[in-house]
Amino acid sequence: MPDLEFWTFLAIAVPGLFLPVVITWWKDRAIVPVAVLSLVFWPGALILALRLRQRRDL
Repeated sequence: MPDLEFWTFLAIAVPGLFLPVVITWWKDRAIVPVAVLSLVFWPGALILALRLRQRRDL
């Protein structure tokens, strides 16, 4: 993956990690469960997306 595509991907994906937490905070709900779920699932999703992209490039 070229550097520009990689950084574009991260620029879109990283705010996606915090968006559910911000929405939950804005609605005055419990932030901890949403933050934990975001931290558990997003890194795995990012790693999977990067691996699938690398396999397709081969």
